[in-house]
Amino acid sequence: MEADSNIGTIGSGRRGLAALLVAQFMGAANDNILKALLSFAVVTGGMWSGRLGQGGHGLIALCLFVPFILFSGWAGPLADRHSKRTIAIWMKWFELPLAILAGFGFVMGNFWLTAIAMVLLATQSTFFSPAKYGMIPELVPDSAISRANGLLNMTTNIAVITGMLVAGIVSDRLQHVAPVQESIVTDAVVNFGMNLWLPIMVLVSVAVVGISAIVWLPKLVPLQPSTKIPINPFTSYGSTLREMWGTPLWTGAIAWALFYLLATTAILVITELGDVLKVSDQQVSYLLAAVGVSVGIGSLSAGYLSKSRIRIELSRIGAISMVLALLLAGLAPVSYWVMLTSLVWLGLSAGFYAIPLQSLMQTLPIPGHRGRVLATSNAISFSFMAGGSLAYWVCRPLFGDSPQYIFIVCSAFAIAACVIYRFITHDSVHPAINDPE
Repeated sequence: MEADSNIGTIGSGRRGLAALLVAQFMGAANDNILKALLSFAVVTGGMWSGRLGQGGHGLIALCLFVPFILFSGWAGPLADRHSKRTIAIWMKWFELPLAILAGFGFVMGNFWLTAIAMVLLATQSTFFSPAKYGMIPELVPDSAISRANGLLNMTTNIAVITGMLVAGIVSDRLQHVAPVQESIVTDAVVNFGMNLWLPIMVLVSVAVVGISAIVWLPKLVPLQPSTKIPINPFTSYGSTLREMWGTPLWTGAIAWALFYLLATTAILVITELGDVLKVSDQQVSYLLAAVGVSVGIGSLSAGYLSKSRIRIELSRIGAISMVLALLLAGLAPVSYWVMLTSLVWLGLSAGFYAIPLQSLMQTLPIPGHRGRVLATSNAISFSFMAGGSLAYWVCRPLFGDSPQYIFIVCSAFAIAACVIYRFITHDSVHPAINDPE
């Protein structure tokens, strides 16, 4: 088995982890600001209302997932072949022009320009993801991985909260703006003032802070410079899946994919609850924020309860608890406060579910294969998420004016996760893939 060449950099781990947390916060905030703005814009009453039909924000989510499916087969080998720090810095620089492009889509009233920018931003995130998660074991000792993941998830979910809150506020401003002619930027400025410029100002500011943070990462050397980058990204999936098959990594990847499928579907439902609960986009963003806060608290709690170990039993508890929270959200009388309580419960449960599993997926692969394993797991997860988003778009009309009943469908995903976890044992904390070289 190949030794981890970066253990000597652990002295800089605290500074590096702080830099990663800030950069990840900003990246996740930008992703969610843009995604939520577009989602609010295509639902009833939005700036581009009806552009994609009922449940059209499911297609918005689908566009975010496709790059992860198509390009993770390149992103993983790149993270193994090159320094993860170098990849992270380059990806954060790419975020800036994409933020500008997305913002100008709102200024010009051009839906497709903003949508294309969102897809490109998702592609940037595809290449950032295996470097981001893969560097955690390079920045901190093994005994601190669960706690570091707890902090990372908490930071990410606070970023989601911030992004959703900002998007809700900006969306309410944009709703007072009539769609403009797509080619006349100057008229947009004259007629509608600053509201149309809010998205570009917010997105660019967040990107700049992320770039400022990522450069503080300590030097990280490539773990396997001999890694070949395949011409066809799907060939990387095939070889990695063969290594994962029959090991706890395969079981963990499916459990991880179910988690993201559930989260994606739940967020799509929450985005539509404004009409059901008779509240504004800003109040809907508070529900999304409540989920984010509670996931962060649950993640941090699971990380510290794990101490220096990976406690799979916390994930099992989280899965069972998610089933109950989703049933309450779907079956309880329609009420803003009942929904808020259900979603806070769901978020806390999700935090407990995620942290042991995330730590497991980082520690099982050998260091030189970590990027490829994480990227392939990402591709599996985003395939589930893409399928869920497409199914949401197709099936959404079946639920009419009661989208909250979709939470009951989500509870079936959580039940499936409970079953999957029966096949992950405490022995899974030991490496499952041997170095074929």
